[in-house]
Amino acid sequence: MFKRWQTYWSALFFVLLAVSAGIAVAGLGSDVRRGATLALVAGLALWYGHEVVRTGRALSSRAAALPSLAVAAALWVPLLVLHPIFQLLIFSAYQLACSAPAPSRRAVPRIAAVSTLVVATVSARYGFQPLNLVFYGAVTLALGLFVAMTQAIHEQSEQRRQLLEQLESARGELAASERRAGMLAERQRLAREIHDTLAQGFASIVTLSEAARAQARLSPQAAMGRLEEAGQVARASLGEARRAIWALRPEPLEHGSLGRALDELATEFGAQTGIDTHSAVTGEEAGLAPGAQEALLRVAQEALANVRKHARAHRVRLTLSYLDEATLLDVRDDGVGFDPAAPAGNGPGGGFGLAGMLERLAAHGGTLTVEAAPGQGTTVAAALPRGPAGAGEDR
Repeated sequence: MFKRWQTYWSALFFVLLAVSAGIAVAGLGSDVRRGATLALVAGLALWYGHEVVRTGRALSSRAAALPSLAVAAALWVPLLVLHPIFQLLIFSAYQLACSAPAPSRRAVPRIAAVSTLVVATVSARYGFQPLNLVFYGAVTLALGLFVAMTQAIHEQSEQRRQLLEQLESARGELAASERRAGMLAERQRLAREIHDTLAQGFASIVTLSEAARAQARLSPQAAMGRLEEAGQVARASLGEARRAIWALRPEPLEHGSLGRALDELATEFGAQTGIDTHSAVTGEEAGLAPGAQEALLRVAQEALANVRKHARAHRVRLTLSYLDEATLLDVRDDGVGFDPAAPAGNGPGGGFGLAGMLERLAAHGGTLTVEAAPGQGTTVAAALPRGPAGAGEDR
């Protein structure tokens, strides 16, 4: 942005310099004065091209820029003495005085120096007149302060743009960190599930098999009992493995809508548990981002897993609602409920996987609400803001 505005100011300088040179050469009668004017104009153009356009040295706020600006003043003052039309360059002079990224206490002396230079040359040309001195001084200072104000507004806009870019970058990093934290929490949850179910089941099968082998010769009937117990544990472990795979698979969303996936989820859950489970969709279906749909599906799966483990419910209802501002998912059961104020892990409220649900929804700007009371069932309500497809991933 700064480079683009500096390009505009450079173009203005060269236009004003060319116009002033043309008017001055046409109005000067002496060839010597014309030649001197053209030589000074060429020198000033070369200085601007090198010190401003090419190297930017004159735009610096450091003391090293002062010798360069002194050269420009040495070229400009004779031009002001030769012809007053070169006062047009005062706009570029003020811009150079205010363009450096310096505090206003440094820009004001530069503006005053430019104004003093112009007023002094006018007084030297037309004689010292207090009224003209006040007029030119007021005009030049007003122009200088105006240019300084516009430069300050431009610098603030540039700083604001950079801050917004940094904020967007920080938000992107935060979203990525939340996704990584969610993935880690999911891995930890799966590790606990495998340890608490499959690993223990396999250990029991090994123990029962070894016991059956040891009893095979002495008591075949007892050995058959051990084998029957091993078979029961194996079937139970197989059921746990199927439930874990069912909780992970994303296929329902690949072949249909979120509402259809929830309906299949409810049907399968009811068939496995014998609990009366149904789903419903209200409102006009909206185009949620794939990540947001998966987040809601995972929340429903986790909520049903909680019902299976803790609720002892007879009926479960899943409701997907498409509203103007948000998409809502409610999972309501009539089970034993729990006390939300009780410490986690000290009752049926512990181990509900609420942290995983929150992380999934937070990654897409959503929220989670849990309403429960002992003996009155539990309601898990998830909400995601409405937005164009893909917005969840961008956020």
